[in-house]
Amino acid sequence: MSGSTFWVEIPYPADVKWISMSLHFNQIDVEEPIENIFMQETRIEVAFNLDNPVPIVLPTNIYKCNYESNRMLIYQTHPEVLPSYKYQSMDIATLVEKELTRMTRLGLKCRTVKFLNNYKISDRVTENFFLVEFFPPMRKVNLRTTYRLRTSYRFNVEGRLYFKDETFESGKHFAVQDVSVTGAGLLVPKTIGKKENPVLKIPLNESTNMDFTMTQADTQKKPLKITTHVEITRKVMSYNAAAGFLGTRFSNLNAEDQENLFQFIHDAQLYEIRNIKRV
Repeated sequence: MSGSTFWVEIPYPADVKWISMSLHFNQIDVEEPIENIFMQETRIEVAFNLDNPVPIVLPTNIYKCNYESNRMLIYQTHPEVLPSYKYQSMDIATLVEKELTRMTRLGLKCRTVKFLNNYKISDRVTENFFLVEFFPPMRKVNLRTTYRLRTSYRFNVEGRLYFKDETFESGKHFAVQDVSVTGAGLLVPKTIGKKENPVLKIPLNESTNMDFTMTQADTQKKPLKITTHVEITRKVMSYNAAAGFLGTRFSNLNAEDQENLFQFIHDAQLYEIRNIKRV
């Protein structure tokens, strides 16, 4: 990799004004060196708009760091962050094990410098990255990671899957068991009537399209409809005696769909908390 390409200096826009440190951060700075925490291949979360009621939080990994220039090259997230996406604040965070096996999440304020698509990292391999500039000090952060919603009558998710000119629908070929901003889990009956369920024949790592309709019962909110490209990332043929399981990952959710999906999941979390506390 060319150092001159990776670490190109881009002037900081004079009219950019950073909002104050998110209230999710503690006021005590962490004195440990950043290079001991945010290292090559460290798993991180990229969080947009932490001060909002529904922040966008997406997992990824660090590819390379330059601590002298406060730059990191990180892998593109799934779903992808597009250059057109508008945000007020951006943070990166990672979970660290401290003394007595206590887990602490540490974070840094940052900003996107540029997007690098189809970046060549070897003779045969390219990756999509974005280059970020980070701003010390490092601080403790209370960050809600990606929540996987178990579907229910109150927060119901129906789906339609398209594969090789065939259409498969939830309620017959599968059920959407859970959903998060990164993907959905499908419970797939092994048979339909006396025939094998063709959904279980879809290969692992296959890419296809899906429609989702998400409905909140007993509310005036309209159903949320999303169309997205998915990849089959997990396949368990014998999930239980009657069904298999397919794990799917969203690959092209646009910014509006991401925010709507986060809101749907956030509403489900609030309902669950209120139900537990009997508020």
